[in-house]
Amino acid sequence: MNIMRRIAWLISWACIVASPVFCQGNGKQPLDVRVDKNTIVRIFYLPPESYLHPPLIFRVAGENDPRLGTAPINLLGRTPYISLSEMRNLVTALAGWNLSWQKSKKLETPKKMETREMTDKMEVKVFSSRGTDRVLVDPKQLCERLAPLEAALKQPRALWEFQLFRVDYGCHVQGFDRNAFPEHDDPKTATQR
Repeated sequence: MNIMRRIAWLISWACIVASPVFCQGNGKQPLDVRVDKNTIVRIFYLPPESYLHPPLIFRVAGENDPRLGTAPINLLGRTPYISLSEMRNLVTALAGWNLSWQKSKKLETPKKMETREMTDKMEVKVFSSRGTDRVLVDPKQLCERLAPLEAALKQPRALWEFQLFRVDYGCHVQGFDRNAFPEHDDPKTATQR
């Protein structure tokens, strides 16, 4: 682990000091994403020596889409479907964290979760039509950082899934009812795009 950190530090140092021209595509900047129906937000934290917590993957569903308000779980993680306005509010709230985001012009989509993704940081990724933005958050700040995002979510199932995610990491969520929804949605009514 220390070797990987040293390598990452050396690469960062090289990008900042030695060769900024070669590293322009992955600079650290504030979150500034144009949100559309294809925008995806993935929140993931799998601490070492922990059971597998699925990532939360927020996706947009249209007003008449039967997936709106559902949260199926599959190999990618748990996927609450929210409205476009909720996604805009969620991304705006993430931008309010005032952290330095790693930006990439590479177009990505969420990959299936794997135990090798264990990390000592919470990872948040925003996938958009212009690339992928990523930030790592100290787990000591997990509860503090995530709590304000709750205001962006209006779909009851999405809000419950978000609260469950927080509770599973020891965050206090006032009034949370673990039994308010079933653990899994019917995949026939909530197919992945």
